[in-house]
Amino acid sequence: MALSGVVSGFRERATTTRTRALTAPRVAVGTAPTYTEERERTSANRLRHPENLLAMAALRPSRLDPVPPTSETGRAMALAARMQRRAYDGAPPTVPHPVTQLGATPCLTCHRDGMDVAGRVAPAMPHGELGNCLQCHVVSEQPMPGLAIEAGPPFADNSFVGTQPPNGGERWSAISPPTIPHSTLMRARCDSCHGVLSSGIRSTHPWRESCTQCHAPSSQLDQRPTERQ
Repeated sequence: MALSGVVSGFRERATTTRTRALTAPRVAVGTAPTYTEERERTSANRLRHPENLLAMAALRPSRLDPVPPTSETGRAMALAARMQRRAYDGAPPTVPHPVTQLGATPCLTCHRDGMDVAGRVAPAMPHGELGNCLQCHVVSEQPMPGLAIEAGPPFADNSFVGTQPPNGGERWSAISPPTIPHSTLMRARCDSCHGVLSSGIRSTHPWRESCTQCHAPSSQLDQRPTERQ
């Protein structure tokens, strides 16, 4: 009798569970998103982050935006700030931040087209892409994050004084476009210094891409041997 009571109790519990499952209201289940939809959703979330590189690149001013007026004081300040990272006019600028030294890819992330990183301008490269940036650009801080520069013997004093950047190019007349007041070697992209991210020496017409159509190279500052056919 005890055994039959136990068996009948299990049967009643199983029947009650099945009855509840059949009479319970059904919950609508939506379809799973596709891989494309999920990728677009996460990409949109990343773009809304203010420190995302793509978001910062999207904030770059357009070439057709109004150009703010410049002054002689602003020009002088821009040239002085430019010379702080160069040993002389025409020298490669030093790197003012830590780098990983793992190749040119991290450098090209910000310096391929230029970017405004939280109010600090990373100018575009004035030359073509090269594989070893640190071959010419020396670090001015620790070479890698968390690695300090070892103190070495001080450099001997010398009398070398580099040239200073000119204030502007010469003009044939008052309305003529000025000549380029520097060498054009490794400076093929004028928008690196005179583009929409520049200040003080920014061009008043950045939408014109063929600069040498009006601005001729200087015959004294841009002397390079040419091949004769």
